[in-house]
Parts: sequence; structure tokens; C-alpha cells
Amino acid sequence: MTEKLRPCPFCGGEAKIQLTDYEGNFKDESYLENPYSGVGYVIMHDTSNSTDGCPIATDSDSSQGIYIYASKEAAINAWNGRTDDDLTNYISKIMNIFYGSFINHNKELILIPKTNLYFYLGDVNTVDEVKYKLLEWCSRSCFKSMPYRYTKKNREYQDDVLRKVNECLDMEFTREQMELIYTKLGNCINHELTMKFVSSGYDMKLLEER
Repeated sequence: MTEKLRPCPFCGGEAKIQLTDYEGNFKDESYLENPYSGVGYVIMHDTSNSTDGCPIATDSDSSQGIYIYASKEAAINAWNGRTDDDLTNYISKIMNIFYGSFINHNKELILIPKTNLYFYLGDVNTVDEVKYKLLEWCSRSCFKSMPYRYTKKNREYQDDVLRKVNECLDMEFTREQMELIYTKLGNCINHELTMKFVSSGYDMKLLEER
């Protein structure tokens, strides 16, 4: 099934499907004769199949992202369900908005080097997964973070991050809304809810009802 997977959008390297059990433990094909812990599939794109510096390539014993798919077809559709440049274009958009940002050797997108505002790119496959990261790891800085000594400067910093995150998401969240987002989704506290929130078009009622 490897040939059905599109190349990595960052480096053009190969991706492949790996058989697992329900817990994500890697298995070989003989496991299918007695799948005592269930059957799943994950996507692999490791450093041996990528060019140097690929921001999403993993170690040889790690899979892409956190998802275990019920079938090969589901895994292939998840990886292939993007246009060629969607992911790279979106990350480029974010880096243009957060001027001075960069991706380091640990596959972290450093949005604001001075305050070390960042999130990890190594488990990202789609644009939506980047949006999850923006909400889960940047929402606190939009209303509460205090990296500076003076209140006025902290407020200016928070407002600047809020403006940039809104621009990345094409939204106009207020500080109060971002506080609710952080309370319900921050630090990946409820990733399933984050996914539902993004797929709903950022329906705040989903968070208000929880």
C-alpha cells in the first residue's frame, strides 16, 4: 500500500503504513493470523525516508501523529486528504504572521523566540492539526502570559499574540473567548473537544456547554 501514499509535503520523502494493535504497538503481518489485541494502522515517515531537516520526520520507532486508524484505507485517506501545498503553505502563513519565527532541529515551531512561545510540528500531518496546536498551546499567551516585568508590556504582548493567532485562524476571538478556549482546551487537556471545536467552525457554544 506504500505506493498509494503521497510524498511528504515538506521533503518529498516516502511515507508508509505500519500495522499495529489497538494500543499502537508495531506488529508484522503474521500478527493478523491472531490479532489478540485488535488491529490498527499508523502512518510512518521517519528520518531514513526523509531529507535532512524535514520538520515532521520521526525516529524509526515512532509514527506520525497520535491517530491509530481502523483500516489501511482510513490511514491512506488521512495522509492523502490534503492538497500538495496546503500544509506547507499554512505553516508559511503562520511564520509570516509571527515574523522572526523559525523551526528548530527538534521540529518545534518557535513563534516568538524571546518568550519561547512554540509548539511541536513532529506529529502534524494536516492544516487542522496545526490549528489544534495554535489553540492548545498559544491560547494562554493571548490573555494571561506575563513574560515581562511591567503590566503594560505584558498586556501589549498578550494583545499582540491574540491578534496574530486570530490572523492565523481567520477569526476575531476576544480575550474573554480566548480565556474560555484555554480553560477548556489549553495544554491539550481535551484534544477530542479541540478537534470538534475546529471542525465546527469554532462554535463557542461547544465550549460554553462543557
